[in-house]
Amino acid sequence: MKRYDIIIIGAGISGLSLAHYCAKAGLDTIVLEKNGRTGGTFYSYRLDEDAGFWIELGAHTCYNSYGGLLSIMEECKLLDSIIKREKVSYKMLVNGKIKSIPSELSFIELLFSAPRMLTVKKEGRTIESYYSSIAGKRNFDRVFGPALSAVISQKANDFPATILFKKRSRRKDIRKSFTLAGGLQTITDSLVMQPGIRFEGAKEVKTISFSNDFFSVITADGTGYESRGLALATPASTAAEISRASFPELSSVLARIKIAVSDAVGVVVRKDKVSLSPLAGIIPASDSFYSIVSRDAVSHDEYRGFTFHFKPGLIDRDAKLTRITEVLGIRQKDIEHVITAENLVPFLDVGHERCLAEIDGQLAGKKILVTGNYLLGLAIEDCVLRSRSEFSRLQTLLS
Repeated sequence: MKRYDIIIIGAGISGLSLAHYCAKAGLDTIVLEKNGRTGGTFYSYRLDEDAGFWIELGAHTCYNSYGGLLSIMEECKLLDSIIKREKVSYKMLVNGKIKSIPSELSFIELLFSAPRMLTVKKEGRTIESYYSSIAGKRNFDRVFGPALSAVISQKANDFPATILFKKRSRRKDIRKSFTLAGGLQTITDSLVMQPGIRFEGAKEVKTISFSNDFFSVITADGTGYESRGLALATPASTAAEISRASFPELSSVLARIKIAVSDAVGVVVRKDKVSLSPLAGIIPASDSFYSIVSRDAVSHDEYRGFTFHFKPGLIDRDAKLTRITEVLGIRQKDIEHVITAENLVPFLDVGHERCLAEIDGQLAGKKILVTGNYLLGLAIEDCVLRSRSEFSRLQTLLS
């Protein structure tokens, strides 16, 4: 059985950014993924190559404040693949009508509430508590609540206010917001092809163990792997399950992190079938979905694409397609492609930093790593920074 320096379980941006750091340092690295596709929530569905069209089923935008990600992209020679996002705006869907976001705000309430931004702190507050304080309760219920729920594809009210919209330095040589030719999955596609990284898909890990300073991993098909280091780069629930037998204390902490599900349904339609003006997306005041993300930010001569992020368990596939046609004002026969994906996102509680401290306490001095979007935050950059931090810790332990 071949021994690796590190086995990484999970081929999303967290796992592959970690793999990049490890391989760059000369570590013999293997990434195992239960699905055949790399990328995790980087899921860019592409039409045939000649069409040059894709839609995003998960993450859809990067920013010039993502310094860690941009450094990796630079090392992978991907900066030339950055393309401009057109200036289109988000709209709201209220009582079946498309409206501008400002039209739904009470500016009188904003006028009286906004000065609290100078005194009200995010620490220890939920999203509802913080934004209701600085924007007003009515504005939160009508606009900010639905908009922030759209950002994280789950009801945002009880989420920690500190997790979203972190201040970061920006790279002035990069567009403020961007995507890549072929979509964001271009990043993870490139990472998995880097020298020193071995990737094996359709490998669901069933057990992990640690003995005589080596980790052993067994997958569902009976394949075994050994390594000096091991990384869990999966959703928290999966990490808790596969670590339960050998690392029960770590598993018990991970198991406390709740997971939310959103069902993404992407549709591709010819431009002449949709009368909606170009837009970035649609935020419903109340509906069966959290948001619609449009492909209009990267215009195409023939097609438009829309991804609906549905709330789980409310309506079936046929009802989803019916709702899609109602909102877009099209017929089902106008839809040329339908793509679905399930996205798992963590639901974090106020005081999440205590949970993070417990996780890090369980990892201290051990060559088992944990990375993902449930640690430092949900943003792509948070995932990359966590992976970089865990790589540095492993490097110290292996030296």
